Amino acid sequence: MKKFITVILLSFWISSFSQEITEIKMSEVKYEINTDTTSMTVSINNILLNGKYKIINDKFPTRYVLTEFINGKAEGESKSIHDGILVGKKHFKNGLPNGESIVYDNTGKTLMWKIPKVNGKSHGIAWFGDEGEVYYWKGERVSKEEFERRKN
Repeated sequence: MKKFITVILLSFWISSFSQEITEIKMSEVKYEINTDTTSMTVSINNILLNGKYKIINDKFPTRYVLTEFINGKAEGESKSIHDGILVGKKHFKNGLPNGESIVYDNTGKTLMWKIPKVNGKSHGIAWFGDEGEVYYWKGERVSKEEFERRKN
């Protein structure tokens, strides 16, 4: 009997953390972006978004972004989907891009670019399909030599 009650309580506890995804159109959303464009706050009718959202492109409804928001700020992994194919993903922490920002071509198979972000700014070794490695230090594009010098 204890095992049964434990399983029931555990199931309830796990399900309480799952959230439904709310679908909204991009035209319904208001974006407020700070002056250096590193952070944005998202709302609908002056109410900050909270929870998981599927933000659908009005003109192309098979294109959308899956993002979780806390008090209007993106949090965790955000995925861009076009016609059922993953074409991009970013990681956010308190509304700021943190981690790798990755974009694929429309097949989802070819990497177009990968940019490391720290507190909303490019920082680290990025890769672009048409350029190769590009070096950033706290948002500033620098040479490989300058990057290595600052790193040490």
